[in-house]
Amino acid sequence: MRARYISALVVVLLLGAIVAGSYVLVQEQTGTITSTSSSSTAHVACTYLTSVTRTNLNTTQFGSVTTFSLPIPLRSPNSITAAPDGSVWFGEVALPGLAHLFLNGTLVEYPWPFSNSTPSSLCYDRSEIWGVAFWGGLIWASDPANNQLVGMNTSTGAFTVIPLGSSVLPRFIAIDPENGLWFTDTSPPAQIGVVRAGSSTAQYYSVPADAGEYTASILFENASLAYVTTVNPNDNHGQIFSFDPTSSEMAFSQVGGNQTLLGPYSVAAAQGGLWVGEHLASHVAFYDTASGQWSFYPTSTDPKLPLTLPYYLLANGSSVWFNEHDANRVAQLSDGTSLTEYAMSPTPIDEVGIGNALTIAIHKDLVWFTAWTADQVGYVNDSVAPTFSVSSDSNGTVTTIAPGASAQFQLEITGASSKPLNITFSDSESPSSLPKDISFSPSVDSLASLDGRVSVEVTVRVSAATPPGEYLLLMTVTDGLTWRSVYVPVDVS
Repeated sequence: MRARYISALVVVLLLGAIVAGSYVLVQEQTGTITSTSSSSTAHVACTYLTSVTRTNLNTTQFGSVTTFSLPIPLRSPNSITAAPDGSVWFGEVALPGLAHLFLNGTLVEYPWPFSNSTPSSLCYDRSEIWGVAFWGGLIWASDPANNQLVGMNTSTGAFTVIPLGSSVLPRFIAIDPENGLWFTDTSPPAQIGVVRAGSSTAQYYSVPADAGEYTASILFENASLAYVTTVNPNDNHGQIFSFDPTSSEMAFSQVGGNQTLLGPYSVAAAQGGLWVGEHLASHVAFYDTASGQWSFYPTSTDPKLPLTLPYYLLANGSSVWFNEHDANRVAQLSDGTSLTEYAMSPTPIDEVGIGNALTIAIHKDLVWFTAWTADQVGYVNDSVAPTFSVSSDSNGTVTTIAPGASAQFQLEITGASSKPLNITFSDSESPSSLPKDISFSPSVDSLASLDGRVSVEVTVRVSAATPPGEYLLLMTVTDGLTWRSVYVPVDVS
């Protein structure tokens, strides 16, 4: 396993105060992008709905991405799931309530029928709805503000409630293959709960996580194998545990040994292992269940941001999709060899601000996301390919480079682009994915445009101070809206 350095990173949660004409973004990593503004003063007051509301939304389409702008005042969309017909349901934590969005832009909103004493200064976060799922013929959501799980009949709008303990703050919800409704709890000590099919009472199981950790998400790989992630909110370190949800004596086993994980809020199973979103880094981790080894896949980086913060992961065949919370991007990691990242807004991040995309959902070719403070819902259409691509003969072969030596790699950039293309680099030396002891020198660092094929030679130099080990290099071409990258493995020895 390659050498890995864990640097102390300070996380600051800036919960936004909504004021006339502007609102401060929820930002989880100190950086240069902190706020966005609106010419409207509609953000001053809380949003209250007293009945089901139907609205036709405006859409914006750019490249492979389509976004829907939600009504104002701010809805704060979070947690999303896809229905069989391709429409999506999500929580609106500023109402609070549930929303149903159709592909034609029709939005139907259902107000939360429960008391809520949130002051007007916190309108953007009146109930942190983190989980939405179909179960028992209803659409269910977590309601930590009222310590309950809430199910709604999509035909009548009537609500059903499963009350939980007064200290239970339900977060993520998931349905197991035996049709049980599971949920995590953001109040330590770490535990998970389940409401079995045909029951209305929750059972709880303690998870042997480190002190101070709570449970974040659950993944069912099959009927007898599931995973739960735990995170300490103070330092964002966390763990992953496997368990058999059908066992009469629930036992949890830590996955991956003592590897330090930085904010493992979500996992996905694909390609013979477990992918982990590290929400205090600019990469995703991969645990090979056969070899017991960890690898770390960098994302492309943004000079305006210290970290990209991968958050929520879903597998779709051999691809793993995830959102980059602070980078305003949705990413597809394919076969462990290539990465495509899509901007969630056509406006640069230093102008639009951090939209706070927290969860994603997949229905066929569409990968949906919610953007809390951008007040938008959107999707990436995987069937709409970017107009340019990048490849390398070296992305499937490990190249050995001695400390103090160098090697050359060829990048092939193909397709068309009327916009300039920049060539950038990142690697797995540290959680920030920023090169440190490994440097990159391309024969050209940008193209004015593209029509056909261009070859670029990249010289990779390994300093004498580089610790021996295996590294993943990420070589990227971007037009500012789409990032196309290949992973090149290097063994420093």
